[in-house]
Amino acid sequence: MLGLGLAVVVWAGVSAGRVWSAYGHDRQGLAALDAVRSQTDPTTLTTRSTSQALHAAGAEFAAAQSDLSGPLMAPLNILPVLGRQLRSARSLSAAANQVSTIGASFLTDVHDVLDQPHGAGPARVTSLRHLSALASATVHQLNGIDAGPQVALVAPLASRRDAFERELTQATDRLTRAGDVSSVVAGILQGPSTYLVLAANNAEMRAGSGSYLDVGVATANAGTVHLEDLGPSGQRPVPLGLVTPTGDLARNWGWIQPGVDWRNLGVTPEFDVTAPLAARMWEASTGQHIDGVLALDVVGLRQILEATGPVEVNGKLVGADNVEATLLHDQYAGLTNTATADAGRQDALGTLASSVVRKLQGQSTDLRSLGQAMAGAVAGRHLLVWTASPNGQKVWRSVGASGHLTTSSVAVTLINRGANKLDQYVTTDVHVALSPSVRGTDVTLTTNLGNTTPTGQSEYVAGPYPGLGLTYGDWSGLIAVNLPAAATRRSLGGTGPLAIEGAEGPTWLLAAPLLLHQGASATLVTRFHLPGRHGSMTVVPSARVPGEQWHVGKLTFSDDGPHVITW
Repeated sequence: MLGLGLAVVVWAGVSAGRVWSAYGHDRQGLAALDAVRSQTDPTTLTTRSTSQALHAAGAEFAAAQSDLSGPLMAPLNILPVLGRQLRSARSLSAAANQVSTIGASFLTDVHDVLDQPHGAGPARVTSLRHLSALASATVHQLNGIDAGPQVALVAPLASRRDAFERELTQATDRLTRAGDVSSVVAGILQGPSTYLVLAANNAEMRAGSGSYLDVGVATANAGTVHLEDLGPSGQRPVPLGLVTPTGDLARNWGWIQPGVDWRNLGVTPEFDVTAPLAARMWEASTGQHIDGVLALDVVGLRQILEATGPVEVNGKLVGADNVEATLLHDQYAGLTNTATADAGRQDALGTLASSVVRKLQGQSTDLRSLGQAMAGAVAGRHLLVWTASPNGQKVWRSVGASGHLTTSSVAVTLINRGANKLDQYVTTDVHVALSPSVRGTDVTLTTNLGNTTPTGQSEYVAGPYPGLGLTYGDWSGLIAVNLPAAATRRSLGGTGPLAIEGAEGPTWLLAAPLLLHQGASATLVTRFHLPGRHGSMTVVPSARVPGEQWHVGKLTFSDDGPHVITW
């Protein structure tokens, strides 16, 4: 009897040791996965070391599963409560091992595609379709993973299982979107397709985009893209009445004639509304059918130049290190605001964009770096895409490239109406104060603005533009604030009377005139009320240079991507 008792004690001790060992292996595996998950840089994620980390995580989870399996652990399985916990822990370790193994295999296959030479033309289409197929196959494998029992688990195990399911869903969603994007881009490049290209300059801002100063078309066929020389949009007005905006755009902004002047298309951040209007404008004025619209600004070009390397424009080498200074400031040096000077020049943004596209055709640009550049440009609204294809538009919307607003969107934008290039000298800081209570949450946005225009700038940069009644360095325009759909008791103070108050897509819009003299500052306060003690809002990037600074409690961030504020 004593021997039996001793044997039970020894068995219990060994079993406990194996459970503890399994716990240690799981922790090592989770640490390896966390290291991979924390990498947001596509260049890092697609390196061989990431595959190795996933293999290492898989080995740890396999060891944990082994510790919880075998004849020694079998007696525990028959226990009604403890056995359920053991089976669930073993299943979770096995599922984590599967995820790690599948992820490592997927990245190995992606490396094989990315490491191959990427020639122009059909080879690019083939590579993109291969990447799309790999993503789809991996999603299918991940969807088949069983995380084991989920009923009546102890709290720590139940929490771990819920987190695993949640992260697995997020991983499959990201892979699905990546595969969809690869497929859609492959279809566009295969063509034949014609896209309207709007080149935006961040020195003269609109809402969530720079002013569209150049316009033209890009055609794609058999994997090759040709971008014609973009022309000044101010010299391509659409006859009045030929294209008319509708809905919120017409009600809020009809007075600014967005269907006539290309430079006024960006008065709303809803690119999915203004892009189809732009397509109609081009088709009405030229007769050329448009399959989609693409908007690219100075920051987006800089990010692409980081992948391609510099290009030569008008005898000058322009790269990622000097493109912003060149396009936002230097190209305007010495220019005056006379009609003849304006008519005789072409914004260098369009010329540079054409040069970059030509370089992309003529070399094997690293797809990892190019993918990273595109992802950053999309996140900050520096690259926006609309397509007439409903399925394609659904993909662009899912990855945040469509420029759409949601019911939780919040944005503070400055719309330049002074016909100058002063936005690069206007600083914007937004402080968010939240006051939740049983009656809901009162929100205050305090926006601090400063006009830091230096002396000695050209008239083209700092004005004044003839006929507007402004002086040197005056920033004149509108402040526009988009608020979540549920916002009530809305107000905007610190400036003139509201010029616009009403719905803008799924948000509320408040807009008022604003004049900032050189060296002046202003504080504007937006107040509104949201239902519920808890909630969230998503900050829409302004695409400004420099970016807006947002402050929520002790947290400060730049709006170089969408940020979710929760309380």
